[in-house]
Amino acid sequence: MSPDVTAYLVHNGAGWQKTTWRAMGDRVNRLRAALRALNLAPGDRVGLWLENGIDWVACDVAAMSESLVTVPLYTRDSGANISYVIQNAGVCLCIVDTFERWRDLVAQGHDIGGVMTVWTVGSEPIQIDCLVTSENHVTTLPDRDINESPAQGASYSVGRTALASIVYTSGTTGAPKGVMLSHRSILSNANAVNQVNAVGPDDVFLSLLPLAHGFERTLGCYLPMMSCATVAFNRSIALLREDLALVKPTLLLAVPRLFERIVAAVRSEARKSALGALLLPRIESIGWKRAEAELGKAQAPSWLARLFWAFIGKQISRRVRDVFGGRLRIALSGGAPLSRETFNFMLGMGIPLVEGYGLTEAGPAVTGSSLEDRHPGSVGRPLPGVEVRLGMDDELIVRTPSAMLGYWANPEATSKTLDADGWLHTGDVAELRDGRIFIRGRLKDILVLSTGENVNPTATESALLADPLVDQVCVLGDGKPWCCAVIVANPVEWQAFVARHGLHANDPNASAARQALVDHLSTRMSAVPPFARVRDVHVELEPWSLDSGLITPTLKAKRPRVAAKYEQALSRLYELEPPG
Repeated sequence: MSPDVTAYLVHNGAGWQKTTWRAMGDRVNRLRAALRALNLAPGDRVGLWLENGIDWVACDVAAMSESLVTVPLYTRDSGANISYVIQNAGVCLCIVDTFERWRDLVAQGHDIGGVMTVWTVGSEPIQIDCLVTSENHVTTLPDRDINESPAQGASYSVGRTALASIVYTSGTTGAPKGVMLSHRSILSNANAVNQVNAVGPDDVFLSLLPLAHGFERTLGCYLPMMSCATVAFNRSIALLREDLALVKPTLLLAVPRLFERIVAAVRSEARKSALGALLLPRIESIGWKRAEAELGKAQAPSWLARLFWAFIGKQISRRVRDVFGGRLRIALSGGAPLSRETFNFMLGMGIPLVEGYGLTEAGPAVTGSSLEDRHPGSVGRPLPGVEVRLGMDDELIVRTPSAMLGYWANPEATSKTLDADGWLHTGDVAELRDGRIFIRGRLKDILVLSTGENVNPTATESALLADPLVDQVCVLGDGKPWCCAVIVANPVEWQAFVARHGLHANDPNASAARQALVDHLSTRMSAVPPFARVRDVHVELEPWSLDSGLITPTLKAKRPRVAAKYEQALSRLYELEPPG
């Protein structure tokens, strides 16, 4: 592979700017020279508080090449969480994209622990301002000219089993834990994924998930790097559709919510005309049957259905595929459960969607699906080299070469998760069938109703999130006779909903509004057991932000926090006769 081919694409406001592998190597070497000048010791922790881009990748690789340990930080995380991670990991150097971001953290009074140096990293040519902090006092050191000081080789020998990075979990039920990953953990995981769905130098990724997330970092950064593929960095979610059209990616990694929103947008567009509203369900049904037949799971549609598809369905499905740029080879959904409805729609429209499963502690990928071996509801088969079994309460237990070394400075939590034989307890309830894995929910999230029924809230939440009216949701009901939910409504869909039902837009928790909403959502919950269906709701019109403390940086609801915040409102629901 030529060092002068394109490694990365970044939009500079006027167009897509290319960075070759040679230029990337030079950038890494200059950063390594700057790191050496700080006289850090092997194993010292370096915080990466950067937006997705080549600076993130270059700083990550440079630091690890110098036997330093990188600690990714979410740019949109709360100041309290950022401060906690910096202190817990013992970060001594923090690399930030803008000085304003660091200044605001300190100005808010957050403890920055033992951080002694902060770098702000600009665009090419790299400009580094070194700032020394002492008792919240910041001084600027003389600028260093590092453009003429390329590294001439590694300062230290970096072993495969050496600690490479500390990646903090989302912390849905408690404080985040620092997952220690070795160089072997990360690279072996990327290699295992590549064996299931091979990536090559002709592939183009569109990176849109935070690189601080293990899913994007391993599969969207290291995997294309190992395969000499090109990575384009999405400008923003608001510009995603435009970037898809411009970049025309062959691979896309995303969480289910992205695919759900695309499905909702297609259906919303179809409902604008009576003909579209009539035709789309028929197209979805035939497309799904065609896909099932191609996978050998069902008989081919009737000749009349095939004729309808040839003249109408084919054109509509092509328009849906064009939303993704028109040359998508693989779309991988991970990070959360994908609803059956969304999977069926995407498959029926010819979108090459596959689902996988993993967790940060496993490096992160555990399973994978190929296009030829997809199965609705399953996250696929174990990756090469991965062993799985079920433990007590059907907990999925995994043994993998990419498993974590343990939790940073937390031996007690490590011993509870990773046993002496190398088996990793995932905390996820699963089913093994015909070599495939089906995830049923989080063990610690299981709600035990006062009736004795055990409810998996994940399945119910996935069903509700498939509705465009629901932006965020948390199902609750532990110790209660039935399930309720706190729902954050989509503002546009909510206005249309209340107009159709003659309700007051600013009174979402009136009895009539809750009744109408539960009735509307009842069809979404038809696939979950009756005892797991939501019978009443509390509605919010303002989205949960990271600062609220109700969601993690990966946008998962913190169930105990939600339950505590809405305790009084939910108690009133149980005093009433549920509308659902």
